[in-house]
Amino acid sequence: MTVDSASERRFERALASLRGLSVGDALGSQFFVPVNYPLLKRRVLPPGPWQWTDDTEMASSVLAVLSAHGRVDQDALATSFAEHHDFDRGYGPAVNRLLRLVREGGDWRELASALFNGQGSWGNGSAMRIAPLGAWYADDPEQATHQAEISSYTTHQHREAVVGAMAVAAAASLAAAPDGPPTPEELLDGVIALVP
Repeated sequence: MTVDSASERRFERALASLRGLSVGDALGSQFFVPVNYPLLKRRVLPPGPWQWTDDTEMASSVLAVLSAHGRVDQDALATSFAEHHDFDRGYGPAVNRLLRLVREGGDWRELASALFNGQGSWGNGSAMRIAPLGAWYADDPEQATHQAEISSYTTHQHREAVVGAMAVAAAASLAAAPDGPPTPEELLDGVIALVP
């Protein structure tokens, strides 16, 4: 296998993951709209089009950075998040402010570490965007976990948020394994083994 074919396989797996994430994101966002609650209760799909959220927007940046750098480059990732930030996509207030300030020239390291009185954000943002990274590293689950940790720090530095992103990346990596997905028990055991 050549480097190019390995990179192409990684990209194709990650793109498939991003597609699945984006459809699930757009569908799920419809049930934040009160008028759609009756449809949810009846298990009926709401009419389209469905708007995607910050989950898809940030996952797209993760894939773009992986494609450009072959790994997570924190500065490139923070810049991509800031450049593609769309206030109307459902970001949390702390990340909305952080990305606006990064776009205005702020240092993401200082801004992310200062959130929540210096504890860092412990929201789900770094976990919700990370599945494509896990798929990218389906051939190396340990690296998926490591790169997810690096990715998380650009916006979410509380250890619970970081470990959450690592767990999702580990699960996505194991689920996209070139030899086929593990059994549910193997998946859970694999994630536990990979995440501190």
